[in-house]
This record gives sequence, C-alpha cells and structure tokens, in this order.
Amino acid sequence: MKMSHIVIIPLLILCSVMSAGSAVSSDGEVSALDSFTGAFTEGKFYGTLRSLLFSRQFDGSTIDRSTLAVGGNLKYETAPFYGVSAGVGVKTGLGDTLNHDEVYRDVLAIGDTYFDAEGYFAVDEYYLRYTNWNTDFSLGAQGVETPWLNVHDIRLTPKKYRGVGVINKSIENLVLHGYYISDWLTWTADSWESISSGITGNQDDDEGALIVGGVWQMPDKLKFQAWNYYFHEVLNSFYLVGDYQYNLSDEYALTATLAYLNQTDVGAALAGDVTTYTVGGNISIAAYGAKLTGFYGRNGNDALRTPFGGSWVVSFQVNNLERADEQAWALQLEYDFKSAGLPGLSTYVSYSRFDTPDTGVTSSPDFTETDFNLQYTLGGRFKKCSIRLRYALIDQDEDVESGEDYSDGRLYLQYRF
Repeated sequence: MKMSHIVIIPLLILCSVMSAGSAVSSDGEVSALDSFTGAFTEGKFYGTLRSLLFSRQFDGSTIDRSTLAVGGNLKYETAPFYGVSAGVGVKTGLGDTLNHDEVYRDVLAIGDTYFDAEGYFAVDEYYLRYTNWNTDFSLGAQGVETPWLNVHDIRLTPKKYRGVGVINKSIENLVLHGYYISDWLTWTADSWESISSGITGNQDDDEGALIVGGVWQMPDKLKFQAWNYYFHEVLNSFYLVGDYQYNLSDEYALTATLAYLNQTDVGAALAGDVTTYTVGGNISIAAYGAKLTGFYGRNGNDALRTPFGGSWVVSFQVNNLERADEQAWALQLEYDFKSAGLPGLSTYVSYSRFDTPDTGVTSSPDFTETDFNLQYTLGGRFKKCSIRLRYALIDQDEDVESGEDYSDGRLYLQYRF
C-alpha cells in the first residue's frame, strides 16, 4: 500500500467533518468558522531541548570518540475539531567542530569521514488524527511506541515513522494496536527511507511493515502483551511478554517479567536467512526507595535484527543481548532519594556479563559492563528541567579478535515543555 493511496481516506474524513460543521446553527452556539479557527488558536506547542556530551575512550588502538551537541524537537498540534486534530513537528541538531576525536555515532550526522560532525534539520512529524468510538486513527509521520519499533529516545532527537495507525480501547483493560509503516527517519537522518532498508541496509529495498498487537492489563497485578511484526519480504518478529507485580506489604513489592521474541525470514528474505529467538526475564524486589533486580537471557543461532529500538531482555547503557548464541546475566541496584527527603534525585549501579561461544562462526569477545547512573529532575519553576550523568566500563576478552576495553560517558541536559 502506497502512501499516496492511504492519504485519501483521512482527507475525506476531514472534509466531511468540516462540511458537517458548516451546518451548525448560529443561535447561541459556536459557529463552524469559530470552531475551525479555535482548533488552531487553542492548539498547543510541545518541545524538548537537549544538550548532550557523549564520549568513548578506548584502551587499545581504536580512535576515541566524543561529541558535544545541542538540539531537540518542536511540535504543534491543533485542538480536536469534531474529533480531528493535526500536528507538525521539526527536529534539529547542532554540534561543535573543534573536536579532534571521531564523531560519537548517532549523536550528530557524520560527514565525509568519521571526524566530520554535521548538523541536521528535518520536518519529522506531519499527521492527521481522528478520535471516536474509543479509537484513535492516525495517518502520516509521527512517533510510534511498540516494544520492537519505537522512538528509541536515547540520543538528541527520537526516531519517527510514516504510515497508518489504529489504537482501540473498546474492551475494558484491553488495548488493541494496528499499524502499517512504510518509512522511517532515524536519529540524525534528514530524509526518509523505507522501513525494510532499515533492516537490510539496501536503499533500493522499499517494502513496508504490518504490525498488530494487544495489551491486556489485569488491575494491579498482571500485564500481558502479544505483538507480531511482519516486515514484507524481510522477516517476521513475534513477541510475547508478561509482567507481574505483587505488593508484599505497604513497603515491599515484588515484580517479574518473562519475555520471548522469535525472528524468522519471510518472502524473498532480503536480509538473508534468519532463524533466531531471544528469551529470558528479570525479577526484582523493592523497598523503602531501593530496588534490586536480577536479569537473565539467551539468544538463538542468529543475531537479532533490531534497528528500530527494542525491549531487549538484558539491556544497559552500551550493550544489549542481541548477538548470535549469546547469553547474559546482570544485577542492578536502584535508589530513589525521595524516600530520604530529596525528591527528583535517583541513582543506580549495574553489573552485567555477556558471553558467546569461544569458537565457531558465532564466536566473539565475551565482556562485562559496569554502569553508573545519577539523575536529577529539578523542582518548582524548573520542574521540566533535568540533568543525567551516565558512565560505563566495558571489559572485553582481549584474547579474541576485536576484543578491547573501553569506557563510555554521557551527560544529558534536558528541558521539556
């Protein structure tokens, strides 16, 4: 289905709604013209302004990377007019050119060499939305939030997607999702590319993706999700995840997550033969502002294909569980200082180990990752401002080819409005 075809449907809806509005009487009610004008005058601006300093220092021969950048998003969305609203947004990123290290990947665009940091600007959102019958219908370019295709908002600006979406909440405690995605815009890109090329790396591939999912929430205890992602002529991803929470007392809570993802090639298999899976989960106990979590997961014979963000079973600052024949375990200790009278301040430390076979085609360096995180959200008139400091130490098996120790530091300054 081409975008030029599916644009017609919501435009017809918008025209019919406006025609209906023109029949509204003027005996004390708001006139159609005033209503349509009010959709714009009562609309809202949304935005995020960020400054990032990312740095990666290697112990071996690899050239260090660092980038200082500032940028963000600005979006305007109209107020609903007979259930119809529209939005448009832009993103931008600017950075310093005094850096002698390589550009830190995906913070700014990379120029002719890895030493060239380039700014970017793009219109990354333009959409129509119609809300009625407990359902949101959307068409155009915007953010999408599903477990394995989402905005993945860990850089200067998030990823965006172009297509059609339907979200229905007619059944109590159940949310149903359906999307057809044709194109995407990654963090630093200023031009759209097909969703299939995001997996294959071939710009000539122009296939889309069909996504369906359901989220069932039992009050206070269990949440269950099932999703299927069909990337035409590339691969199919089927995902199941269950989350459970049990309050042992007013101060103690136990939570657990179990997840399974299966990926197999389909059709022309444009990304090659793919037959793999990831399975695992985590369990945690929380009390008095502290939370201790243990993670474990393992993968099948092929690496996962996850260019659009994901819900990795084990995922930390730098590394995710996604290599072929990989298994990982981790521990993380968090603390929210609100319990100590310092609201807005939180921290965590984590230790993870990632292992693959020592020999064979899926062998690669084993490593450990130790993460430190400190973040603070300001209060009062500055409550929309936050600062976050992250630091990771990666200790790789240097006896295996490409094994090298390195550290990764990240500083985020952010203002949302």
